[in-house]
Amino acid sequence: MKKQITFLGKDSGFGKQNTSAYAIVNNRLLLIDCGQTVMTQLQDKNLLTGISGIDVIITHMHGDHIGSLSQLALFSYFVLKKPINIITACSEIDNYLTITGVARYCQTPGFPAERYTRKNDFVTFISTDHVGDELDCYGFSAKINGTHIIYTGDTKSLEPFIPYLHKGSQLFTDASVAGGVHLKLEDNLPLLSELTQKGVDVYLMHLDDELKIRDIIEGTKIHICDD
Repeated sequence: MKKQITFLGKDSGFGKQNTSAYAIVNNRLLLIDCGQTVMTQLQDKNLLTGISGIDVIITHMHGDHIGSLSQLALFSYFVLKKPINIITACSEIDNYLTITGVARYCQTPGFPAERYTRKNDFVTFISTDHVGDELDCYGFSAKINGTHIIYTGDTKSLEPFIPYLHKGSQLFTDASVAGGVHLKLEDNLPLLSELTQKGVDVYLMHLDDELKIRDIIEGTKIHICDD
């Protein structure tokens, strides 16, 4: 099945292109995470023209996932003059928008940035462990252009996401050689392979060593997210 989101980057936090993905839904740009490199990529790919608005899902507040958000919100306000809708369960998002000088524009009548919590009719957030109590971190379940998407964000474990997966789902998961605060691929390879046998399309993202990861998944039905 063709995947329904396109990746701007698949690198881990210190890579050249932050992990972020997008889709066009009802002529709106749906963006998943908005790290430091993302604003430039959106402009280079001409993704900020001809759209009726921007929806941004934020999984957590590390810089490689949120570093361009304020810039994008201000660009939308001053240049596009179109609404940006911030969808997140991160408890500190309002403080972030305030200290980066964006909050007053987000609250302008007729130009709202809305923060949903936990669940709405579009996104169901799934709490996950990435760096313990340091940050509240989430993946999510959503239906995007008719396809059920499970997106882990940064996570140490697949356990919170298993109940949401079924035949026909597309799983986009953090994958790491080193492990630590990210999902260690070798330890989770049997589970990921089992999911593919059950009809789940599995895509790996947020890669710390792409060449080694390609070696690890060789011979399986697991994909790299931009393949």
